[in-house]
Amino acid sequence: MKKIFSLLVLLGILYSGYAQQRAPVNRELYNKSVVRKHLSPYDEVAPGQNQNFLSPGVNKDAQLLGDETEIIETVYDLQTNTNLANRFWVWEDGTMAAVCTRGVESPAGFAFPDRGTGYNFFDGSAWGPKPSARIEAVKTGWPSIAPWGENGEIIVSHNFPNYLLFSYRETKGTGTWETMNYNGPGSSVQPSWPRMVTSGENNNYLSMVYNTYNAYQGQTAAMLYSRYNKDTQTWDIQDVILDGTGSDYYLEINADDYVMASKGDIVVILCSSAWFDLFMLKSPDNGETWEKTIIWNHPYPFFDFNSTLMSDTLYTVDNSATCAIDDNGMVHVVWGIGRAARLAAAPPEPGYYNYWPYTDGVGYWNESMGQIPENDNVHHTMMPEYLESIGMLAGWTQDVNNSGFIFDYEGTGDPQFPTYRSLGISTMPSIAINGGMIALAYASTTETYVTTDGTMNYKHIWTRFSYDLGETWGDFYDLNADNLFHMYDECIYPVVAPDPSPDGAFQLIYQADNAPDLYLDEELQLEPTLNRIIHNSMNFTVGLNDQSASISDNPLLHLFPNPASKTVHLTVDLTQPANVACEIFSMTGQKIIGHHAGQMNKGINTFDLDISSLSSGIYFCTITAGIEKVTKKLIVK
Repeated sequence: MKKIFSLLVLLGILYSGYAQQRAPVNRELYNKSVVRKHLSPYDEVAPGQNQNFLSPGVNKDAQLLGDETEIIETVYDLQTNTNLANRFWVWEDGTMAAVCTRGVESPAGFAFPDRGTGYNFFDGSAWGPKPSARIEAVKTGWPSIAPWGENGEIIVSHNFPNYLLFSYRETKGTGTWETMNYNGPGSSVQPSWPRMVTSGENNNYLSMVYNTYNAYQGQTAAMLYSRYNKDTQTWDIQDVILDGTGSDYYLEINADDYVMASKGDIVVILCSSAWFDLFMLKSPDNGETWEKTIIWNHPYPFFDFNSTLMSDTLYTVDNSATCAIDDNGMVHVVWGIGRAARLAAAPPEPGYYNYWPYTDGVGYWNESMGQIPENDNVHHTMMPEYLESIGMLAGWTQDVNNSGFIFDYEGTGDPQFPTYRSLGISTMPSIAINGGMIALAYASTTETYVTTDGTMNYKHIWTRFSYDLGETWGDFYDLNADNLFHMYDECIYPVVAPDPSPDGAFQLIYQADNAPDLYLDEELQLEPTLNRIIHNSMNFTVGLNDQSASISDNPLLHLFPNPASKTVHLTVDLTQPANVACEIFSMTGQKIIGHHAGQMNKGINTFDLDISSLSSGIYFCTITAGIEKVTKKLIVK
C-alpha cells in the first residue's frame, strides 16, 4: 500500500490540483447546436507508388519535462473511429510495450502506403529508438497488443479490405515477428477494426472481436467474435454473433464501437455508441460462455440516420468508452457524455444529425450499481447533472481561471475545440485498476490554453484517482499544466495501464501535436503535422516512507456484488493491522449476522460472507477494525 499512499504526496508536488466543484458552461453556449453529417468509417486503400513525403513536424523529445519520453511519431493521426484499442501493456517485471497506427509518407489522398503498426518497447531501464517503419510487411492499421504465452506478445491489426493480421513472438521486445492471417467467414465480409485480449493461465486464450464492414445476417454492420487456443493451435470459436448483439437487438454495431478487457479467466467486451445501448458481455471462462448486462437503455436501439426522429434531445455516450476489471472480478466502466438528436420538430436532412458540442462529463459505473436508473425523462438519463446526483459522474472540464463559468470569454462564438469522432468536451476516457485504486485519464478541452489565433482551446490530459474502487474520487490534475513544451500541444488518446511491478502504480501513453483536430478529417484541409506518442511514467515514489500520507483514518470497505443474493465478497483496506469483525443490520437496526473475520494485515484484505439466510431488502454492513468502524448499504435480491 505504500506506493498508493505516496501518490497523494507526489501529486501535490507535481501538479496543480483542482477541487471537485463543477462550473457551468455559459448558457448560450450550452444550448448551441451544430449540424453534422454521419460518415460511415472507411479506410483508404494505398496507391501503387510512394510519394516520399517529408514530415514537417518538429521533434520535441529532447525538451519534454518531467518523466516523459517520446516513443513513436506519426503523421497519420486517426487512432480510432470511436473507442480506443488496447495499445499499451505493462508486465510484472516492469517492461512495457506501446503501439499505434503509424504513417509518415505520402499523405496526399490520405492513403499512406507506409502505414502500419508503430511499436516501441521499454526494457526496464529505457525505451528503444523511435521506430522508422511499421512492423508488418503490408499496410495495416488499428493495432491491439496483448501478452502471449509465458513471456511473449501479440499484435492484431487489419489489412483492409483483405484480412486481419496477427504479429507475434515468444519473447517480448526481441526477436523476429511471426505472422498469421485471419480471413473471417468469407462472402461479403471484409474483416476490419479488430480488438483483442488474452486470458487464462499463461495467456493461452486469445479472444477477438471485429467488424464485418458490410451488411451481415440482417445488420448493416455486425460485430463477430472468435477465439484462438494457443495450446491446441486452433480457432475453436469462429465468427460468432454473440447473443444479445445481433439483428434482433441493434441495427448495427459498427467499426470501433467495442473495447475489450481481461483478467485471469475473465473476458469482457464493452459495446458503446451514441446510437445504441451501453452494454457489456462478460465471460468467466475465457470466452466459452457469455452474459450480457445492459448498463444504459438507449431509447432508440434501432437508430437510423435517415429515418429516426426524436421527441427531445438525447444525452448519450459521446462515442468513447472503456472498461477495466478489479481483483474481485468486478467490471468498471467509464464513458464520455454527449448530446445529440434528429428532432421531429425540425428534422435535418437524411444522413445528418444535430449535436451540442458544449455538453461535458465523464460517466462512471461498476457492476455493483446495477442498470442506470432512468430519469423521469428517458432522454436525460445520461445528463451529467443527473448522473452526478446518483453518484455516476467521475470527470468534467475545469474552471481553470476561476471565473465561475467554462469558456466565458474565449473564442469567436464557433465551437472552441474539435470534437473528433466523439462529441463531448471531456472525452476519450481510459481507466486502470491497481489493487484498491483506480486511475482515470481523459482528454478535456482546457480553458486559458488557446491557439495563437485565439479561436481554439487545446485539450490536455486530465487525471483523477479513486482510492476505494470508485466509491469516492479525489481531486483533478492537469498532466500538461505549466509545462512550457505542452503549452501549444493538443493532447488526446490517453491510455492508462496498471503497473504490477513492485515499485509501480500506473503508466500512461497519449498522443500530442501542435494543432487541434485531425489531419485525417479531409474536409478540414489541415496541414499535416507530426504527432508524438508520449509515455508518462506515473511511478510515484516521493514520500514513499512518509507514514503520515494516509488515505483514511477508517478502514475502507467495498461490497461485491451489490445487489447480492447468496454470497457477498468484502474487500477491507486497512491503514494498519487490526482485528476485524463484520455485522449485518436490518433497516430497523436489528443485528442479523455477526462474523468474526480475525486478525488482518495492513493493506487490502478480502473474505466472503454467506447471506443466503437474508430476505430480499436493504441492509447495512458494518466492519469493525480495532476501534474504527465503517458502514455501507447492502442490497439483497
